[in-house]
Amino acid sequence: MGTLTEAGLLAVWEAGRGKDAVRRALVLAAAGAADPSSVADLSVGEREELVLALRERCFGSTFPCAVTCPSCRQELELELTVDDVRAGEPDGDRRLRVNGFDVEFRLITSRDLLTVEAGTSDAHRDARRALLGRVLTSATTHGERVSVDDLPNEVLDALANALSTQDPQADVRLELDCVDCGHEWASPFDVTIYLWAELDAYARRLLHDVHVLASAYGWSEDEVLAVGPARRRCYLELVAG
Repeated sequence: MGTLTEAGLLAVWEAGRGKDAVRRALVLAAAGAADPSSVADLSVGEREELVLALRERCFGSTFPCAVTCPSCRQELELELTVDDVRAGEPDGDRRLRVNGFDVEFRLITSRDLLTVEAGTSDAHRDARRALLGRVLTSATTHGERVSVDDLPNEVLDALANALSTQDPQADVRLELDCVDCGHEWASPFDVTIYLWAELDAYARRLLHDVHVLASAYGWSEDEVLAVGPARRRCYLELVAG
């Protein structure tokens, strides 16, 4: 997949506006996928890898960031690279043995998240168990099969931890330290949130340019976007002057 055009980026931005986190991530991932129809059935980490690749193609491989030290509250400026936020491919092992329970599972997909969101109450425990129940392919103890409802909490906790560690791009954590106070901590990095903030700012600037030039010259949006960015900037300066 090549870099999206300005019109393409505007279309992605329009499709993602007003959507919740999972659906917005699917919009971004689909824009960078060879087969957009399959994105919902990828693991969450594989979906996020598509978003990361899209961001790299459209906005580059560096990620300027600002974080606040949780100890001294000093704001720190960072410039991450794509290698810093690429956590790796999913692990192939899908089995656990915990306190006499043998568990087999698959990784969480966006379709799982959407199905659980639509079919459970707002109670966190219910949603968590429902989600783990969807990815649980087999659970036995002493040779007897058991359902997710019969699994003790320590088994569910181990399963949740395995899902995180075996699909590392789904839960990226950056090891940071404060240059002022020396505090060390792990900070989450969500490439979908990062890219959406960039795309939203980019789209709004672009629409402003379209509005100004359309008002001044009577051009359509397509005609404005057909003018290269350098020439467009000159036209904007002429209008402003």
